[in-house]
Amino acid sequence: MKAGVTTSLAGDFMLAVYLDGQGRVPTYRTGLDFGLSGAMLMELALDGLVRTVDGHLVAVGAAQPRDRVLADVFVRIQSSRKLRTVPQWVRILSGSAHKRLAAGLIAARVLVRTPWRLPLPTEAARRYDILCGEQYGAAVRSLRSGADDRSVALAALATACGVASRDREGSEYETMVRSLSPTCTQILTAVVACVWPVALCSWD
Repeated sequence: MKAGVTTSLAGDFMLAVYLDGQGRVPTYRTGLDFGLSGAMLMELALDGLVRTVDGHLVAVGAAQPRDRVLADVFVRIQSSRKLRTVPQWVRILSGSAHKRLAAGLIAARVLVRTPWRLPLPTEAARRYDILCGEQYGAAVRSLRSGADDRSVALAALATACGVASRDREGSEYETMVRSLSPTCTQILTAVVACVWPVALCSWD
């Protein structure tokens, strides 16, 4: 990966939240895939490319993101013949989010896929090695800093998925949410609505 190249908000979410620092992917019942799709939508919202109208997510403007994955998501929303709500888009995009984002990070030489080894693990499967420790460190720092809109969105998504820092209090989370734009707030609310039923099932 070239120096100075940064990942997207969704890429940072995958590095700092979705993976555990050792390249392991948690069990899929945790609902983190909804966090990945929410991160993609939030980045589009932060860039002013999508907004909500009467609860539906719509594309605005003709410019496309430079990030290939985000551009594909934007075109998909833009070309959809049916208006969809924010929760619908969070669910739809979650199905392919992990695969598409991983492919981008592998192409950027941030991750490399680890071959399966027997016996297969029963809990968290190690699927990647992190090649770019600097990029991983930057994502973790962004998660903890809250220094800008992207960092706040990243931390809010992590909290919504139940992977918040232990020293983050509820009042701090509420402050983060209030600082988000209305569209980002609706995306975050949709992620929470998608994640919690999955989390409740995993506790049974």
